[in-house]
Amino acid sequence: MATPPAPASPGAFNLIGRRRWWYALSLAVIVPGLFALYLHHVHDHHALNWGVDFTGGNSLELRITQPFSVGDIRAVMGRFQLEDAIIQRSGDTEVFIRTRPLTQSQTNAIIAAVTARFSGTTMLRQDTVGPEIGAELRNIAIFGLAIGLILQVIFISFRFHSIRFAIAADVALLHDLLVVIGAFALTQREVNSSFLAVLLTVAGYSINDTIVIFDRIRENLGLRTREPFEHLVNRSVLEALVRSINTAMTAVLAIGAVYVFGGETIRDVAFGLVVAITTGGYSSIFNASPILVDWHNWSERRRAGGQVPRPVRAAQPAPGLPAAPAPDPGQAAPAVASGDRHMGMVPDPGASGGRRRRGGRRRR
Repeated sequence: MATPPAPASPGAFNLIGRRRWWYALSLAVIVPGLFALYLHHVHDHHALNWGVDFTGGNSLELRITQPFSVGDIRAVMGRFQLEDAIIQRSGDTEVFIRTRPLTQSQTNAIIAAVTARFSGTTMLRQDTVGPEIGAELRNIAIFGLAIGLILQVIFISFRFHSIRFAIAADVALLHDLLVVIGAFALTQREVNSSFLAVLLTVAGYSINDTIVIFDRIRENLGLRTREPFEHLVNRSVLEALVRSINTAMTAVLAIGAVYVFGGETIRDVAFGLVVAITTGGYSSIFNASPILVDWHNWSERRRAGGQVPRPVRAAQPAPGLPAAPAPDPGQAAPAVASGDRHMGMVPDPGASGGRRRRGGRRRR
């Protein structure tokens, strides 16, 4: 008699089976960032190091005819405790400077210092950005991000015919946003308009990578195999794992080069992009898919009503007859062939050798 086939194994790399470890790792990364946000808010009422784009400030555009570098301009700004000013060079002769809010006398002193250091300096433009504009920009960014999340839920639900995929993808995306924001809070890097580009990048990259893995899961579900859902998801993740890692590493290496050789002005943006792409690739594999599995398991338990099967009691022997010997724990119970089970064929203990019973009728 043939033995039933063993259930499909998740393989040596059971990523989904270790999902509790991945959840714990995500919390270990997110919690320090949230703690830093709270401490900064208590200390100076600013959870993040907001730049002049959000808090308001002054911008200067100068033309310098002599050879200069960004480091030379930053050294001049250091005399006024403005080393953290945003300094961008445009071409060979123009420089753009953004600082915190300054008075007119402070602005004139800075222009005079630059002119003394580089003769022939000309003022091209001088602007002042009020804090109201920065607050409006921040509110618009939050509103736009919320609308984007809602639209993603609608689209993914329609594309995969299930809201589970959409919620799992957005929970992974929320994880990525918290990691990026926490990284900026821990390092106290300046948050300016470029930070919005970083958040949009993590939103686009994380969702894109998650959709690729979810699409592989849907394809494998379409094969209608009898593989358990958890094993099927694990196999799907392993099939897309190499692609996800290669894509993330390629982008991280390119942006890492920008971080090292791009200069001080673009370094904060490059740092945010490296963190965004790294956590986006991680969450697609180790957060979105495990959440999908846990939701499926919870739904199955709820559908079963949470009932626990009662233990089967052994049959009591008739009076005057000896009790049946207890089964040997080390000996496996006789297996029923899967083909016999599906066809309704089971062994007939009362029949002589070779006889079977099919559908309640003996076959000779």
